[in-house]
Amino acid sequence: MIKGHSVFAKALYGFIWFVFLPNTIYILTDITHLFEDWPKVDNLFRGILIIQYGLFSIVGIITFVAAIYFFQKLLQEKGRKGIRPTTIIAICILNFIVGFAVVLGGIERTNSWHIFTHPSRVLEDSLDLFYSQELLMLSLAIGAFANLTYFIMAETVATWGKKFFKK
Repeated sequence: MIKGHSVFAKALYGFIWFVFLPNTIYILTDITHLFEDWPKVDNLFRGILIIQYGLFSIVGIITFVAAIYFFQKLLQEKGRKGIRPTTIIAICILNFIVGFAVVLGGIERTNSWHIFTHPSRVLEDSLDLFYSQELLMLSLAIGAFANLTYFIMAETVATWGKKFFKK
């Protein structure tokens, strides 16, 4: 996947991937803006709004699944058929972390780049989230949705990708 790069470069790429991964599925939360925008536009533009939000949602799901799929392939042994249980566990844990990050962004309004610009804020907002039973439950629900989405869509997105990127 990232052949020929140093260990430092691979670690840096992995960290950046990890930090920005939740943004892929976070875009689904923007559907709330559809309901806010709906009364503001006439009937002609309502169709455009539906198409716009539909496309954003589809792109968000596809990029989310593709990003996790590459992580899965990185964890799998070459030549091995099927997915190992430890890989499934790693993906599930990652998706629950994504769920936590989506709530962190949506409720606490903490953005991915705050890790670089305001790391103390990220820590403080994360602790606030941990102390709220409702927000933890919401994080778990979004993590479960992320897992369900990934495990249902992974092979489909991988098949599309193989067809699209065929040599």
